[in-house]
Parts: sequence; C-alpha cells; structure tokens
Amino acid sequence: MKTSYIIRLLLLAGLFLQLSCIKDNSNFDYKKGNPVKITYGITQALVAVIDEPLTIKPERIFEVAGKTINDYDHEWYLDGKLISREPDLVFNGVKSGFVYLQYHMIDKESGLRYTPGDPIGMTVLSPYETGWAILYEKDGVSEIAHVRKTATGYRDQLALYKDKNNGESLGSHPLRIKDYFVNGGRAVAVIQQGGQGSVELDGLNYEKKLQVNASFVGGMPSGLKPVNAGFYETADLLVNEDGKLYGRLFQSNPIAFTVPWLNIPLEVNKGMKIKHLWDVWTGNSYYTVMYDELNNRLLYASLRLVQNLTFGATLKIDTFPPPPPYMPALPGYINPSLSLTGYEYIWGGTFRDDNMLNTVCTFLVRDKVTGEMYVQPFGFMTIIGIQVIHTPKMRQTFTGKQYLNAASKFVAIKMRDFLFFSGGSNNAALYYYDVTLGGATKLYHTLPASITALTQSDDGQQLAVGLADGTVIFYDISNQALLNGAPVELHRVSGLGRIADITVRGGTPI
Repeated sequence: MKTSYIIRLLLLAGLFLQLSCIKDNSNFDYKKGNPVKITYGITQALVAVIDEPLTIKPERIFEVAGKTINDYDHEWYLDGKLISREPDLVFNGVKSGFVYLQYHMIDKESGLRYTPGDPIGMTVLSPYETGWAILYEKDGVSEIAHVRKTATGYRDQLALYKDKNNGESLGSHPLRIKDYFVNGGRAVAVIQQGGQGSVELDGLNYEKKLQVNASFVGGMPSGLKPVNAGFYETADLLVNEDGKLYGRLFQSNPIAFTVPWLNIPLEVNKGMKIKHLWDVWTGNSYYTVMYDELNNRLLYASLRLVQNLTFGATLKIDTFPPPPPYMPALPGYINPSLSLTGYEYIWGGTFRDDNMLNTVCTFLVRDKVTGEMYVQPFGFMTIIGIQVIHTPKMRQTFTGKQYLNAASKFVAIKMRDFLFFSGGSNNAALYYYDVTLGGATKLYHTLPASITALTQSDDGQQLAVGLADGTVIFYDISNQALLNGAPVELHRVSGLGRIADITVRGGTPI
C-alpha cells in the first residue's frame, strides 16, 4: 500500500516538471478586429420632439483602409433597450422625459464592438404642451387636431386621438375641450355625450387616461350627460345637461387621473340648476362663477378656503356678498348678490383675473320689460376664505344687442377688456366691445360660415375662431391689428368637420 502511494507521488512530480518546461513562444491568437473611432457629431444638448423625427448620423473614422459601415452591424439602445439596427438613427419620440442613448458598431469579421464612449443624455419634449387643441366632429365622429407654431411655420396634426389610442374612436356629439394642470404635466378633457362619453387625456401625448362614465364613486349617476366641466386647484366641477353639478375633491398633489368623481350632485340653499359655468382662471383667483337658472341668480364657488391650508380639498358654493358699506353701489347697479329679477341672463365672464386682487366679473343681461341690454362689471376677490365685492362698477348699455342671436358665442379677452362675440346673419359675423370704456360695438370680420367656437390666447393677442364648415382661423387681435381696421389672419386649418370647441394648451399658442 505504501509503495503504491510513493509511485503515484513520483508520477505527479514528473508531470509537473514536464509542464513547467514547456516554452512560452507568445503564439496566442488575439482578435485585433477592424477598429473604428466614433463620435455622435453633436456639439450641443441633444433634444428630440415627440412626433418630429430626429436623425442622428455618427461620424466614423475607419482605422483599416477600405472598411465601410457595411462591414459592421449596428445597434442603438435607448435606456438599455434595443431600438434600431440601422447605421443612422431616425428617432421618433413617443414619451417626454430624459433618456440615455448608446450606439454600438459590431465588426462582422471579429465580432468586436466599438462605441463612441459613455451613453449620451437626450431630452424628449412634447410638442403638445403649447399650441391649440381643436375638438371637431367629422362624419359623426369626434376627433382632436393640434396646431402649433414652429420656427419654420405652423404644424397641423389631425385625428390625433385615433392615432394615439390604437385606432380607437373618440366618441360623438362633442361639446367642450379643456386644457388643465395635473401633477407631472398637463391634461386634456373632452366633454361629449356619444360613444364612450367624456374622457380625460394625458396632455403630453393625447393618450386616454380616464373615462368619466367609469370614474364615479358608487357608480355612474343616472341620466349623466355632461355639457361642461371646470378644473381647479382643489376641486373639479362637472355640469350635467339637467343642471346638476357633480364635484371631484382632492388633497394637495394628487396622483394624476386617480381621483374619482362623486356620484351625488352638489346642493345649495334653494337648490340650483346650473346653466352656465364661467371661464375663470381660478389658478390665480381661486374661484369660479355659475349661473343658476332655477333661481335666476349668480353663484360663486370658492376653491381655496382657510381650511385648505390644513385639510386640502375644499369647495364652497354661495351667493355673492353685498358691496361693502364704504363702497356703495352706483345708481342702476345690477346687484349680483341678489336674484336677477326682471332680467334675462345672457352671458358672464371675467377680465383682469391675472391677479387675485384685481379680478373684474362681468355679466350681460336683457331687461325683460324694455328689451334693453346691459353689461354689469364688478370687482370681486376671494382669498383665504374671505369673499368681497370690492368695486361695484357702473352699469353700461350694451351697444351690440342688435347683432346677437340664439347661437352667439362669447369670449372674454381677459388681459385687454374686450368682449368678442359672434352674431349677425347666419351667426357668421365677429364683433368686439370694450367692457371698460363702453361705446360702439365694432365689426371685426365677416366669416364664410357660422361661428361655432371662440378662444383667446392667454396673453390676449390671438383669437382662434372655429366654423361650422370645419375651418379654424387664427387671428392677430393685438392693439395694432385692431387699429389697422382689417383682420390679420395668422393661420388657417380647413376640412376638419364641424368645430365644437378650441382650447389653448398651457396658456400659450407658441
């Protein structure tokens, strides 16, 4: 037994000595490949825009004579995911944000990879955060168009909902489109009564995020047929065709598209039937105004109270307070604190609500006895739970009454105190009236078809006019343009179908 162990040890020792005597002649077969130096050829920050293809052509220096890009395979990675095998990348972004891009060239002969170095960062922007969103109905189907101005001119994109939602139909019987803020960006609400009903969309790409019919606590209320909606800092409001008002209350910084609507309508003293929800910039003034047809009165909804600082969601609906004793009403003043007895309500909106301390509410009424029409402005403020009519202004005789009809549309040019409205024969004429100075109503332009929508840019310098024949015209309504005495057309889109409504995205059409 001992002898066998000794023999094994001798054999192992011999083998070790034999291996240690093998000479290293450096004859290893290393793969050298065909090196290429690559740069992205970019001298500034890399920025892509959704739906606007960006081409990236790397610069290459081949170290082996005669080699070309055809001798290599190519791979482009976005955040680690392979997106292309082409030599040059044509990138078409679908989602905004910051991403990392990495390019590889693979030598077909050796299989070795060459890169420009570390991944490079790229910012992907949404073109839909600004511009105009147009809600229209063509062949009985609702759709959305987007128009924005670029460095080279205007860019029109049609049928965006179908394009961004896998060919799905948006719906039918469109009424309103609203742009509003949500955490993480902006959103778009479409108020319609046909098809899937009203929906809320991601404002960065127009993808559907919420179907209103399916987003009520306790289930959809019976008879739900929305006609309008408002989106505010601590609460949203949905106006139904029967005048019922539904609310959606949320705490600070809610996750976008997760807060449900309440399926029990809001109630106030004496009841209410909401006929008109005003267009108010409540992000600044913290309130909105509604016309209650049941009681022929105006109501305000306060959307920021003292309690909001602690508890979050708040909503208070009430009649307007009376003017303060130190600021008595002027003769003929139509008091919004009371019922509008003897008057027929026509329209209401706000001016100068760029600052919560300087908001001018204005409403238009017709005297039921004389037929005379009046514009009644008044200053109103609501802040930290206190509501005050601080300036009961002089009533004005409205000089545009003869132009109005049942189809007239109105828009307050908030920063410049002009009221633009449609009227005349076939509702195809566009007029404007100065609500500060009063005076004569002036004709701006006569359009080729009935006017169905009017929307201002937030700076008050541009006006979008939608027509029944599917045309949208964008006008310059700056002071200089008005002084010129002739309409100044900036851009036109045709062939859309009946225009239901227009909203300006993010406050600016640029």
